[in-house]
Amino acid sequence: MITPEEADKVLEEQLRKATVATDEAGLAAVETGLLLEESRTAQRLSRSPDALVMRRAMARPEYLIPSERDQPGYPRSFVVLYRSEEKKQTERTERTAGLYYFLQAEAGCPWKAAAKTWAIDKPAVDFQSGEFDDHFYGNFHFEVRDKPIAAVVRDASGAVALSPTAAEDRSVCGRFAQYLSFTAPDGKPESEHFVPGKLTGEVVAYYNSEEGKSYDGRVTRSYAFESAGTELPVLRLADGKSLVTCSLVRKDHWEGTKGAWIFSHGNKDTSNETKNRLMGGGNRKWLSTDVRNSVTATIEVPAQGPADVVACNCLNPPVLSAEGTPDE
Repeated sequence: MITPEEADKVLEEQLRKATVATDEAGLAAVETGLLLEESRTAQRLSRSPDALVMRRAMARPEYLIPSERDQPGYPRSFVVLYRSEEKKQTERTERTAGLYYFLQAEAGCPWKAAAKTWAIDKPAVDFQSGEFDDHFYGNFHFEVRDKPIAAVVRDASGAVALSPTAAEDRSVCGRFAQYLSFTAPDGKPESEHFVPGKLTGEVVAYYNSEEGKSYDGRVTRSYAFESAGTELPVLRLADGKSLVTCSLVRKDHWEGTKGAWIFSHGNKDTSNETKNRLMGGGNRKWLSTDVRNSVTATIEVPAQGPADVVACNCLNPPVLSAEGTPDE
């Protein structure tokens, strides 16, 4: 298995190469899955890569490396748990952990970054003067549950434990995709499969109403989620739950009715500029649009009962592609 020292070198090399990559081949050498597709789109639009932001702010990395017992073959994986120095967090106040997933497809193949997400893993504190909560994840448009996750299980050697029911645990990704797939305003905020809250019912409510207010019902909006990318390791937590990170594609189809044309994609979604540029620029009017987005959701899965979403960029995910039918 990879050692912490080797993992540290992998992390530094990945962030450096992703930052300076000038073409898709350079990105593909150090990234995979939807993370690679996100970076390709940013590169196409000549935007600074997320790796640059992460490299500047990432601090105190801890390497969550499974044992060979849990991962005897390939693909192999490890997760970087890190803190942010963006607001000079102290050990007392740093509650939020970034999680950066790496995969190695086969022996001898390079390690590649596959996903990034966040989780709160420490209890709430009373902030003193000059202290701040860490919302570094907001730079990437994630929302994070305030309740902390339990610690990751480790064995005597320090290796982290993977869930023995990983395949079953990952099925939560399909249920989450199904839960968020609907034509607005027909989404159902309540679900027997998920704990209600800002990352479940409130997301459905937003899809149902907030984005469509300016259209007075003259635009039909549908959302279709599906699992995509490579499978990520499922970590076992000390409270017996499993931590699953899902890579999903959200396909948005907006269709104008009664002569309506589409000029915006919601007032909370700051990716309008991305969509406009991918569709040729010029703020043209559209009769219909189709947009693919990259959604990452981290979900706490118990042995029984509803799952609880820990983090998600559901409201403003990175745009992968956009096309439409112009009103000409």
